[in-house]
Amino acid sequence: MLAKMVLPEKFKEYLQEAIGLEKASIVISAILSGEPELSVRVNPRKWTRNGVVDAHLAKFISGNSVPWCKDGLYLSERPVFTLDPSIHAGAYYVQEPSSMILALLEPFLQELSCPESAHQLAPSAGTPSASIKLLDLCAAPGGKSTHLASIMPKGSKLTANEVIRTRVGALRENIVKWGNPDVEVTSLDAAEFSRRGYSFDFILVDAPCSGEGMFRKDPAAIKEWSAEAVKLSASRQKRILSDIWSSLSPGGLLAYSTCTMNRYENEDNVAWLIEKFGALPYDLFADNNSDAKKAGILFSENFTLRLHPGLVKGEGLFFSIVRKPEDAEADKQLFGRNTSHDFAQNNSGNFNQKQIKSSDPKSLSQKYSQIDNSKMSSKHIIHSEAASEFISKKNQRSFETSFVTKKSKAPILPEVPDHNYALSLNYAGEWPSVELSKEDALTYLSRGTIKLEDQPLGYLRVTYGGLGLGFVKNLGSRTNNLLPMNLRIRMHI
Repeated sequence: MLAKMVLPEKFKEYLQEAIGLEKASIVISAILSGEPELSVRVNPRKWTRNGVVDAHLAKFISGNSVPWCKDGLYLSERPVFTLDPSIHAGAYYVQEPSSMILALLEPFLQELSCPESAHQLAPSAGTPSASIKLLDLCAAPGGKSTHLASIMPKGSKLTANEVIRTRVGALRENIVKWGNPDVEVTSLDAAEFSRRGYSFDFILVDAPCSGEGMFRKDPAAIKEWSAEAVKLSASRQKRILSDIWSSLSPGGLLAYSTCTMNRYENEDNVAWLIEKFGALPYDLFADNNSDAKKAGILFSENFTLRLHPGLVKGEGLFFSIVRKPEDAEADKQLFGRNTSHDFAQNNSGNFNQKQIKSSDPKSLSQKYSQIDNSKMSSKHIIHSEAASEFISKKNQRSFETSFVTKKSKAPILPEVPDHNYALSLNYAGEWPSVELSKEDALTYLSRGTIKLEDQPLGYLRVTYGGLGLGFVKNLGSRTNNLLPMNLRIRMHI
């Protein structure tokens, strides 16, 4: 028999301070007796409605969308996600509903790229848009980064950063699955960005916190909570905000969020940001007709938002956005401003240009032509598609002869394609794609051997529902599975 959940009295006191006794009672009841909400957010550039991609989820989808996110879907029960090949291809991401509140940012990100279209939900037809630079500072495991990648203006660049090295692997894996080539992964402390002179038009600080929003999902989090933990978290959050503020461009937007409920880590930190740095609070609903207004979200001081279990269908989130004054030039003068985004875009002293070999002048060569000089050392780059070794070929001739049919009996060249490229939205068909059944897809993802008879010999991209899973080398009688060992399915199928 499960032990009865007991919430700390100090937590209840803090919650009442934040939202009042009546609403706090509803939230506490939901934590103690409610079930965590299940939801997924689909990848708008990979998801195929009513197709093979969502067949696995079809019987689990409740029919309700997350009110504040058009790509969010509630599930009636939890499927075995591992057994759906489409999740490995990046068709969707399993995410708690409250965290999908980032969808409200889309018109404001568009506004940053088209300042003349301010207060419009979308740029007017024919309005030219400029790319912007975005930073997700505390990005692991990647839910909010993949969301930003889906809603940022076309041509924009996102840096997904995670300072804790042990968490970077999961972040990188999720970024690769999502497939957006304009996202890179780094591992730097917040202060390093301003120290190196980098600036961003938008910064998300989903700060580490005392984790009160985890209580219903993970009761063990209750044992780790204390008033002292709240105090320490609030102090650390201020340090992070202070360190990253100089990297926000004048006129840029900073979003601050936590998955906790007390005001010390939330409203008080936003008020501190406003007082210390002159940040301007920003109303997410000023010109937004989203259904989120009717979804039980609480509106707090300085236009901040609170999502609480029992009041919304989600586990809870605090969310706010502020703008840096246009005349905030002190930071720019102090640190300088590096207008190059891609930390991976280094000079030859940092990146070996021979590692980036072009085969198709219409696609791959363009990736390298975009690489500019930058001051940041490549050792901090965990993942960057712009600088990945997608194709290990020396020239167009090797590209043209790298795969052959059984009938030709031509030699198969040894160059190996990079796994990440198979999942990229920029995949340009350099190798033939072969569609797999669900059974074969799971065999491939378990790093088993599949047979591809009557298919070209050499390197092939294998797909499920038209989405890339990875590469194999077809030898005719068998295939060599090129899925990286660390990505294989480990559960018994």
